[in-house]
Amino acid sequence: MKELLLKIIDEYLAVFPDETKRQEQFINYLNNYSEEQIVDWNNFDGHIVAGGFVYAKQDKKFLVLYHNDLEMYLYPGGHIDSNDNNPLETAIREIKEETGLSNLIELKVTNNELVPIDIDTQRIRYNERLNLPAHYHFDFRYLFMIDKISNVKVDTEELSEYDWIGIDELSKDKNYGWLAEKINNILLKNKN
Repeated sequence: MKELLLKIIDEYLAVFPDETKRQEQFINYLNNYSEEQIVDWNNFDGHIVAGGFVYAKQDKKFLVLYHNDLEMYLYPGGHIDSNDNNPLETAIREIKEETGLSNLIELKVTNNELVPIDIDTQRIRYNERLNLPAHYHFDFRYLFMIDKISNVKVDTEELSEYDWIGIDELSKDKNYGWLAEKINNILLKNKN
């Protein structure tokens, strides 16, 4: 997995070369931890997660889920499991587990479907419910499309509600709103 992630980062930076500085912490992390450590949820220096923005084409809305522990709306996603082959597989599995949605179509950034629309490093605060110390998530964010808004079966262990929001509302989110321009560019490229 580690070699694959380094390859994905190289391809990602070929598309987004202005993000080289932004990816330094993640690249250093990959270079300093073993294959097993990067997917170990108990590695509190950080671990790999993946998820995706789900776009309902007919309604022009994005799915967001309220995460109880983080007390905020997020796109669906979660931790890479040791039996996952790549972060895209994780993102799809997590979206299905958290929402019940299927028939996801990935909107690709490049010909390589494994290259996400974004790779982000997030500091996750102490989790009181699970008694987990603060740590980093190295997050592979993909963009998926479904035909129209569907009912969502929220996994109530971590999540409590969901909403469908437009690009304007998405762009105002303090945690990932700046991604709206990237997302909009991919949507325009895949308009047909």
